[in-house]
Amino acid sequence: MILLAPTVLRIPPAEFPARVRARFHGDLRRAGSFAQLCLLGAQACLDSAGGGGSLGLLYASRLGAVRAIRSALAEDLRRGEPAMPFTFIAMQPHLAGALLAQRGYAVARAAHWHPAAESWPFALSAAKRWLEDCDRVLLGWVEESEAGDAAHCSDWCILQNAPAAGSVRCTPLERGEGIAPAAAPDWIARVATWRTAPAAPLALGGDAQAWRFALEG
Repeated sequence: MILLAPTVLRIPPAEFPARVRARFHGDLRRAGSFAQLCLLGAQACLDSAGGGGSLGLLYASRLGAVRAIRSALAEDLRRGEPAMPFTFIAMQPHLAGALLAQRGYAVARAAHWHPAAESWPFALSAAKRWLEDCDRVLLGWVEESEAGDAAHCSDWCILQNAPAAGSVRCTPLERGEGIAPAAAPDWIARVATWRTAPAAPLALGGDAQAWRFALEG
């Protein structure tokens, strides 16, 4: 399996609305901040990777659309009223697939999940299975900031079977020595950093699984 375009976005909350407007104009104004954050990173990754074909979308977060949920709890729901339609939409963590399809991508399947920090290798295993039905899988980790001074996170990569220049080959490993521990929020960032100067293959492990990353060609 081949990994392309590891993309790491860290966006200070104060800069986030302007980044969304600059990239999408008014297209996503009703989607909610979590979906907007997903699309900023996903679109940057797709732009970097290029190519086409059917697309699987598999992305994860620890808290999902936490800001929209807290807003609803503090306003409509506290008053005993149902959430307003656009508030309800913003609370849904799985909108990115529909939004990418609206933007012309051939999204064949999509899923959002909440993994334990050590369970990130499952996403690579799932992507490998999805590639039996999809040409590419867009794999991401997205997390909204919980504090005003912490950056939003939107990290993505493309996985496919077809070889490509400058790509990284991903191979599952048995657990053993020489495998560095990694967690769901940081493994894509670590691959991206390693890829800038890959002196040797990188082995990262999580919960009962590990993967080897080696530069192709």
